[in-house]
Amino acid sequence: MVELTPDILNQTYARHMGWYPSINNPEDPPLVINGLRDVLDQFDLILLDSYGVLCRGNTPVEGALAAISLMRQHHKPFCVVSNDTMTNKATAVSKYQKRGFDFDANEVLTSLDITDMFLETLTEPERFGVIAPLEHPSNDQLHNMVRLNGCNGEIPEQVDTLLFLTGAGWTNKMQNSMVKSGNGRQFNLVVGNPDIGAPNGQRIVATPGYFLADFVKRTGQNAHPVLYGKPDTSIFIAALKPHHPVIPSKVLMVGDTLYTDILGGNAMEFKTMLLQSGIYKGLDISEQINQAGIVPDFIAPHL
Repeated sequence: MVELTPDILNQTYARHMGWYPSINNPEDPPLVINGLRDVLDQFDLILLDSYGVLCRGNTPVEGALAAISLMRQHHKPFCVVSNDTMTNKATAVSKYQKRGFDFDANEVLTSLDITDMFLETLTEPERFGVIAPLEHPSNDQLHNMVRLNGCNGEIPEQVDTLLFLTGAGWTNKMQNSMVKSGNGRQFNLVVGNPDIGAPNGQRIVATPGYFLADFVKRTGQNAHPVLYGKPDTSIFIAALKPHHPVIPSKVLMVGDTLYTDILGGNAMEFKTMLLQSGIYKGLDISEQINQAGIVPDFIAPHL
C-alpha cells in the first residue's frame, strides 16, 4: 500500500489533464450549503461517489445514511457511480449492506462494470498484462491474461497492452519491476480506475491512476490511456441509461474529488456538489478549487 500526500495527489492529477475531459466550469461561483437536503428538490437524479462521500474504508461518513433515507422518502432516484474496481453489480449489494446501506444492484454502477464490458470484447487476452490480485470478481474476464501481480510486476515479451485495474496487493517492488521490464518498450494503456488516490481511514492511498502515471513518467510512454471510470464520460452515460430521458442540468453529481467527480460531472453538464468529508478533509477547500481550476456548483461538509 502506497500512501500519498494531498500535494502529490493534486500534482499528479494536474500533470495529466490531457487524459481527462476539458474543464467546463459553471458560470457562477460555488454556493456553500449544509448538504443534499438543501437542494434535493432541484434534481431528478442524484449520482453519488462512494469513497469519501458514503464511506471511508468500511465506515459510513457522517450524514450518508440519513441522506440515502431522505432520497427514499422523497422518491428521488439515485445511483452510486464509483471508480471501485474491486466491486461490480454481482458483489455490490452485499458489500454495501455490510457498511449499513440498503442498495440494490440497480443503484450501484462501478468502473469495473464498465471495464468488464470492454473485456468481454477481447479476442487476444494473452497480449494483456493486468494489475489485479489473483482473486478478483472479474477473474472469468481476466482468464488468459498475464497477471502481473503473480509475476512480481515483470512484463513478458508477448504483452503489448497494460490494464491498470486495481492497486489492491500491488507493491512498490512490483511497480519498480514493471518499470524496469517496460523501459524501451511502448504499450497500449487501459485503466479501470483512473483515481490517483482514495481516502482510506485517515490516509490517502495510491490507486491505479497513480501507478499508471508513475509508469508513464518513468518509461516515456506515448499512448493516450483509455479510461473506463470517472471523469471519462462512459460511466456517466451508462448511469443515465436506465433513467432516460433526463435533462443534464437536473442531474446532481456528488463527489469528494475535483479531478474525477466534479470535472466529470461538469463535462456532462450536470450540476456538481463537492463534499469536504473525503479526500480534502481538513484542507482549505477554496484553496483546493483555486489550485485545480475546477469549480463545483455547491460545496457541503458532508452528504
